[in-house]
Amino acid sequence: MATNAKRANSYNVATRGKLVDAAEQLFAERSYESVTLKEIEAVAEANVGQIVYHFGQKEELIKEVILRRAGLISAERLQLLDAYERLVGPDNVALEPLVRAFIDPYLAKLKSEEPGWRNWALFIGRNVWDQSLSEVISQGFNPAASRYITAFRRALPALTQVDGARAFQLLLAGIYGSTTNDSRINSLIGDGNLSRDYDGYQEVLIPFVVGGIQSISDMRERAAAKAAEEEGRNGL
Repeated sequence: MATNAKRANSYNVATRGKLVDAAEQLFAERSYESVTLKEIEAVAEANVGQIVYHFGQKEELIKEVILRRAGLISAERLQLLDAYERLVGPDNVALEPLVRAFIDPYLAKLKSEEPGWRNWALFIGRNVWDQSLSEVISQGFNPAASRYITAFRRALPALTQVDGARAFQLLLAGIYGSTTNDSRINSLIGDGNLSRDYDGYQEVLIPFVVGGIQSISDMRERAAAKAAEEEGRNGL
């Protein structure tokens, strides 16, 4: 009886979490494709049988690593967006608060005391454009992304649907480029800590993104005004 209880305990929810934590840590250190189940079991102090029991195969474990924290960060972003829209009204949103609501929670997690968030961010940032992960990445992030793109376009009505999507893609590139501990930026000015200066990135990333998206809107407005002016001349 005691043996059965011990066995059941080894396959409980806590073990599942330890396996995800271990995979997350190893995926942050190097390519997720090269990490083996035996390495994951060693870090988690588990066994392959437990991995199979909880996930069936490595692909499902990778999916769980992505979705576990994607769900948390997406929920927080949506809560901030909902609160802001309730405060000012959906048609009165401004671009900068929207960008802050999207970026701030992500960087706050990386600055927290929990190393798991930094491991996850390294894994996501280095693999977010991986086509083999695109389906699960979309599952985890697209609902919040769609809401924010819609809000950006309400803030700047001159943005086309394509503009909104491209602007959002470049926003993501800024976030992930700022949070993958890229050693190259350290070498550019000889500062070994620069790539981990999340406060510094946060300070410049938000105005950089806001200015860029605003410039796209301004470009569209100028083009529309020019087209209207030419149409008026032709009408005469």
